[in-house]
Amino acid sequence: MSNVIEISNLSHVYGHGKKKITALENVFLNINEGENIAFVGPDGAGKSTLLDIISGIKVIQNGAKVEVLGGSISNSKHRFDIASDIAYMPQGLGKNLYSELSVYENIKFFADLFAIDEKQSESLINEVMEKTGLLKFKDRPAKNLSGGMKQKLGLCCALVHKPKILILDEPTTGVDPLSRQNFWALIFDIKKQNDGMTLIVATAYMEEAKVFDRIIMMDDGKVIADGTVNQLLEKTKKDTLESAFIEMLPIEKRGTHKDFNIQPLDLTDREVVIEAKNLTKVFGNFTAVDNINFSIKQGEIYAFLGPNGCGKTTTMKMITGLLPATSGYHKIFGKSVKENIIQIKKDLGYMSQSFSLYGELTVMENLKLHAVIFDLSPTETHYRINYVIDKFRLDKILNDKTSDLPLGIKQRLSLGVSVLHKPSILILDEPTSGVDPVSRDDFWELIVDLSRREGVTIFVTTHYLNEAMRCDRVAMMNAGKLLASD
Repeated sequence: MSNVIEISNLSHVYGHGKKKITALENVFLNINEGENIAFVGPDGAGKSTLLDIISGIKVIQNGAKVEVLGGSISNSKHRFDIASDIAYMPQGLGKNLYSELSVYENIKFFADLFAIDEKQSESLINEVMEKTGLLKFKDRPAKNLSGGMKQKLGLCCALVHKPKILILDEPTTGVDPLSRQNFWALIFDIKKQNDGMTLIVATAYMEEAKVFDRIIMMDDGKVIADGTVNQLLEKTKKDTLESAFIEMLPIEKRGTHKDFNIQPLDLTDREVVIEAKNLTKVFGNFTAVDNINFSIKQGEIYAFLGPNGCGKTTTMKMITGLLPATSGYHKIFGKSVKENIIQIKKDLGYMSQSFSLYGELTVMENLKLHAVIFDLSPTETHYRINYVIDKFRLDKILNDKTSDLPLGIKQRLSLGVSVLHKPSILILDEPTSGVDPVSRDDFWELIVDLSRREGVTIFVTTHYLNEAMRCDRVAMMNAGKLLASD
């Protein structure tokens, strides 16, 4: 098997002076033709920077050697010659799409971009739409697609010119388990039909990585492990890739990390704090939430599990009063949300699916701003800010802008802000999406502590099945309906 990528002594730095950040440090790698490679590691580990350099998007620094498909990627002529042999799907749902264009128009744009002959392009477009199940949605605008469908369309755009190297940067972050499973089945089916195509993927999901030929673990810009699943598990004497990854981290990074353990909660005599009866939400002709019934008890950790677009977030927004219900009712502590919204909001903490703090403000400025928003007195402000700083370990980053924080710390800060006003109920919408295993466990220890020690009721959505198994009860949703709750 011949090498399609050779990397020697690759380092990459962002910024200057005190603000200098080393994204990659002395990376050496060889990738063979036809290999399936998964890069795993926390946010800020250097995965995206490495993929950007391989694909020719970023300029190589410090005279490192990066050869792709037989020539230096720093050579502009070679880069131009191999452009159509590399397909790159960037991180983020639908980031390579044009929201106003239809499914067909997006793929046609990429076909034209790669100067594919008109007759050939029509055949290829229909072929990739049929393979991904998007043919019947060919006229639907990209903005109206679900998360899983957007990723399929992004894949169509990447594959329309039949590349030799397919690079996918966290293509399924934020996508539900079933859609993720379907996405990877599709990828490997396409790869079988394109003999010799090399697949390079960055992923935050360890259960995805384990199906790849080779796993490259990264942290702080360095490659900390490289091998097959069996080799990595044997080397670390662990049973899971998540545990193996944690074991490969430097001792200071592992800290006091231990296997996660949660004591069950007896719900028998606990009062119901959230109740929904025949709750329904209709947008035009579309029923997003269809006549659902559930209740959540005090101190309980209750999870919603279901595919993208099934109604989880819409339900949460109705519970918080951000969206009015079309019919049915929902109560907090026995009071109608609609009729007591101002009072009820003081009992709620809400952490949205996307990072919603102010990136241009420092951590301390965000905390002070939210203390004002929650109308805390000067004494309460002082006490609660110090509580959040201590409990969520924010003392070393108080003067950092939130836009500069790694994803795991951003999520920890978001959780801290959401409990600043001491709410009785905490509503978390996919709080750990894309976060590395150590940070996820760290985050969940905080959630469990709030539930078990402080009696806070937790209502959470997640796409991680191992997280759902940590909850006291799980509700499964699909197409707006509640299928089961237990």
